[in-house]
Amino acid sequence: MKYIAIYTLLAIAVFSTSVMANDVDHMLDNLEHSLLSEPNKALEGINALTGSTIQFSSHQEARFKTLKSIKLLFNGDYFLALELLSEAEKLTSQESQLNAIYLYQATAYISLKNYESGLNSISKNLARIKFLDDDSTLSSTYQRLANLYLELGAYNETLFYANKTLEVISETDKKSRCYSLLLISVTSLKLEKLASAKSEFTDTLSFCEVNHFPLIAAMSKKGLGMIELKLGDFVNAKETFLESLADYNTFQYQLEINHVYALLAETFLGLNNIKEAKRYATLVINLPSEPNNFEFKKIATKVFAELSSQSGDYQLAYQYLNQYQEINAKLLDDTKAKANAYQMAKFENGEKSREINLLNKDRELYTAKAALTESQRRNERMMNTLIFGGLVVLAIFALVMTMQKRKYKQLAQHDALTGIFNRGTAQNIAENSFIKTVSKREMFSVIMFDLDYFKRINDNYGHGTGDWVLKKVAEVINKASRSDDVFARFGGEEFALFLPNTDEAKATTMAEEYRGLIQSIETRFSGHNFDITASFGVSTSSEDDLSLDPLLHRADIAMYHSKEQGRNCVTLYKPEIEQSRSGYQKSKMALG
Repeated sequence: MKYIAIYTLLAIAVFSTSVMANDVDHMLDNLEHSLLSEPNKALEGINALTGSTIQFSSHQEARFKTLKSIKLLFNGDYFLALELLSEAEKLTSQESQLNAIYLYQATAYISLKNYESGLNSISKNLARIKFLDDDSTLSSTYQRLANLYLELGAYNETLFYANKTLEVISETDKKSRCYSLLLISVTSLKLEKLASAKSEFTDTLSFCEVNHFPLIAAMSKKGLGMIELKLGDFVNAKETFLESLADYNTFQYQLEINHVYALLAETFLGLNNIKEAKRYATLVINLPSEPNNFEFKKIATKVFAELSSQSGDYQLAYQYLNQYQEINAKLLDDTKAKANAYQMAKFENGEKSREINLLNKDRELYTAKAALTESQRRNERMMNTLIFGGLVVLAIFALVMTMQKRKYKQLAQHDALTGIFNRGTAQNIAENSFIKTVSKREMFSVIMFDLDYFKRINDNYGHGTGDWVLKKVAEVINKASRSDDVFARFGGEEFALFLPNTDEAKATTMAEEYRGLIQSIETRFSGHNFDITASFGVSTSSEDDLSLDPLLHRADIAMYHSKEQGRNCVTLYKPEIEQSRSGYQKSKMALG
């Protein structure tokens, strides 16, 4: 009833030629709110304002064009939305409005799979963040960054920026909280953490429904349906998908509607409902062959291939499998684009700030140098008589800076006890190596190992002996590893090796070699006699991996499977060992 009254007033006001500026702003406020809560009312508001005789200020016109572009984004009209946003950008110089324009541009570009342009739009805001104190600007930019990284498959960065959003938003900013919770839920689903994802989607759905954000609630329902589908619960998956489809139809959100069609085709196939599976798969197959639809078409062609095979029409099944492979090849090209964009995003938005954080002392010295240079310019005549002394001072200053830089860089990159790379540095270097390896379509493997019963060594012989073991293991493995491999201590008694251009067979052989080397360490030189063994896990890249996170996750699962198998052995990751994820978590806690 509240919004009916608002739009009754709106209908009366738009045909008045004497509407005050604050009335127009109020209408635009209502329109912006209704875009995420009452889409039919939003369309009425847009049409009423479009056909009115109201005289907009340039800022109001820019804002109205921006709001119309949001409706176009829902409908999948990304190019037209970008045209409106470009027009809006020329009409305003207000910081808050430019912030919204750049971020909706990023949304459109990401939807078009143009990751580089999306990154450039976000970068316009990143360059301005340090000059702005507006938390809403920070939170909206962090949200788009989280969304970009989610699209690129960089899930650690997704979680980082989603949580950064939750840190800066106010208690009253329910919309940003709702969307950030959704991003965290989707990330858990992408990482196959189904139990966590289900709990997070349920909480997100409840929060967004209570606070009247039905579109984000629909996305949460779809996420719950995808979990049910993965678990083989086709009956509940069907009901959940149909509910979310009804919600998406209200918003005419075509991209999400297409995705649900594909998921319903897969669900009805699981229910052996041939008629409905064909109906939804046909809706997807008939979609335009655009990048946005490739993933959905991949699902639909697989459904048709299975249906044809079941009916005995193997020739048709073969044709659909060929289509499936063609789409898969296009998605692989998109994966490469994502990998390149991720590398750029990581360099632009991560490496620079990380280096600055690690070299805070170095930055202070440069600041001092800048202040000294400015002072020299102001007193140039006086300093002419002290040139020689000034040169000496600058030489000493530069020497101190170089020494400090080397010192802090060394401390920041290496483990203090073993001297090998620490986890953060190793992952940064390995990520770069991974991108290069994947771009050449080569295999990339990860070995993780954990020393067995290390706590007993500390308890029985003291922490000094434990430190000797860690250093000795690092020394032995470091000597045996290849020059291109990245070896790191991940913390405690856990280590990892990153192996470019290495398939699973070679990685498994190397892991067995390293296991034997550790078992052969002569411990009497520590002053005690005892055995050292380690449990190993090995994983190798697949075409769906866009970063190291999935490889590390799988290697970790394989390593704890080795623990369960009696320790001192090597396990190559296979999906079968992950059938009981709760069992894996309990094993990890128990085996340590």
